[in-house]
Amino acid sequence: MTIDKQQKYQKSLMIVIFTVFSLIAVGGLVRSTGSGMGCPDWPKCFGQFIPPTDISQLPVDYKEQFAVSGRVIADFSPVKTWIEYINRLFGVWTGIAVLILSYFSFAYKSEKPRIFWGSQLALFLVILNGWLGSKVVATHLEPGVITAHMILAILLIFVLQHLKHISIKLERIKTVDSLKKYKSILWVMLILTFIQVILGTQVREQIDHITNLEPNLAKSNWVDRLDYVFYIHRTFSAVILIGVVSLLKKLMQDYKDTLVVQKLCISIALVLIGEIAGGAILAYFSFPAIVQPIHLLLSVFLMSYMYELIVVLSKAQPESL
Repeated sequence: MTIDKQQKYQKSLMIVIFTVFSLIAVGGLVRSTGSGMGCPDWPKCFGQFIPPTDISQLPVDYKEQFAVSGRVIADFSPVKTWIEYINRLFGVWTGIAVLILSYFSFAYKSEKPRIFWGSQLALFLVILNGWLGSKVVATHLEPGVITAHMILAILLIFVLQHLKHISIKLERIKTVDSLKKYKSILWVMLILTFIQVILGTQVREQIDHITNLEPNLAKSNWVDRLDYVFYIHRTFSAVILIGVVSLLKKLMQDYKDTLVVQKLCISIALVLIGEIAGGAILAYFSFPAIVQPIHLLLSVFLMSYMYELIVVLSKAQPESL
């Protein structure tokens, strides 16, 4: 396999990783602005490939004509329609980018089959999530479908991070006596963070339910309407903070001369602080819409960095004598 083919694959992989994170950010914006039904049909938007910008471009009975699951849709909003449309464009570009990655991975099929099959898995997850995205619209934002949509996006990030570390030659690190324990704790923290994201998704679903039942309710009263899931979500953040900070402190001491571990530990710490700060702003400042996608994106970054650190530690080797 030529160096040129390797470089093409690696560049393509980094583009895909950036694209997927961007798509998650845009998806968070769709959710926080209530734009999920901005385009009530799929794959078109109000029956058009380029959506309308004014209500005059729609038929008089558009609410009934584009009803979803037997329910009449809300009043047309050009802003929400175009936010959802941009989200779909990002989805299409992600599909194209992963398809290109899949093509370049054929160069590894015989020499490094893990890279080839990992790339095909990434393509499968994107196709599956694209189909699931259509079901989000078809089911009128069914909560369970939205959660599954998010879970698949997170799994895709894990696959891409793993591909990065088996396709790009990175710094090898030494093994230490507590390495197995560090990896075990990291896995526990990663699973807890994953659960935390699911809980956060459920909190967002509750807010959607509250605003549907009481559309005139002040944002400052939303927290009072939330059930125990919100309080578990809030408590979990403290558990994760204590566990992660304690672990990072020990890791940075044992790997003080290993740049890749130091960078990942610092990245995890900064993202975790930003994530918890974002959660506090949401809870105490009436859920500002702009903070919601940032909060979601940081949670995905946090899991991505944690998984990347696990992969790096898994490559540790005894020091040569």
